[in-house]
Amino acid sequence: MNSIQTKLDRPIIFRTVDKTVYDSTLTSGSLWLRSSHYYRNIEDQTRADKSEGINGTQCSFALHFMPPSAQALSLEGNGTIGTEIIPHYIVSMHGTSIADKVRLEFGGFTMGVRCLADLSAEILFQVSQQLPVTSYRFGQVAYQRTALSMSHNLNSAALKLDGNPSIAVKSINTDVLRKDPVEPFILQDEWRIAIFTQGYLNNDANEPLKINVDTKHFYEYIKA
Repeated sequence: MNSIQTKLDRPIIFRTVDKTVYDSTLTSGSLWLRSSHYYRNIEDQTRADKSEGINGTQCSFALHFMPPSAQALSLEGNGTIGTEIIPHYIVSMHGTSIADKVRLEFGGFTMGVRCLADLSAEILFQVSQQLPVTSYRFGQVAYQRTALSMSHNLNSAALKLDGNPSIAVKSINTDVLRKDPVEPFILQDEWRIAIFTQGYLNNDANEPLKINVDTKHFYEYIKA
C-alpha cells in the first residue's frame, strides 16, 4: 500500500486523472493547464461549470437601484450577476474530503502532491517561458458567492446603470479561489493553482497550455 509522502506542515492534497494522464505525469511531469473558458464549455455538460472564472451572486430578493438622473431598475431571480476574472490558467487538485464517486469520475488514478507551494512555483516558471505572467495564486477553493458593490468606476462592471454620473454594479471581490456553491462541484474538496497571464496561448482560450515539471513533485497513491 502506498503511503502519504507530503512534506511536513503542508496540506495533504492529491490530483486524480485517468490512467494515461497519471502515467504521463509520473514519468515525464506532463501537465496541461486549462482556462476558465474551457471548463465552462467542455463537452461533458454534466461537468461543465458555467460559473467557472466568474465571481457572482444571485438576487434571491429584489435589489432596487435608483441612480441619479436615470430610470430606476430592479433585479431579482435565480440567474447569476457578477464579474469575470481576468485571463488565467488553472491546475485543479483535491483534498481528502472528495466524494469517492467524484474521484472515480475524474479517472480513479490518484497521485499525491508533495508540496503545493513548490509545485506552484515551478508551474509559474514553466508558464512564463510561453506567456507573459502577471501573478499567481494557489490554495483551497471556497464555495461561496460574492457580494455586489456599486461604483463610479465602470471597469469590469457586471451591469452599468445610466445616470450622471453613471454607476456600475460589480462583484466586490474577484477571487480565483472562490466558486459558486453548487453540485457536483462542492463534492470535489478542490484545491488549485491559478496562473494569471497576458492573454491566452495563440489567442485561443480553449487550447491547453502544456508544460513539464519535475516528477518529484508527485508520488503514486491509488491506481484504480
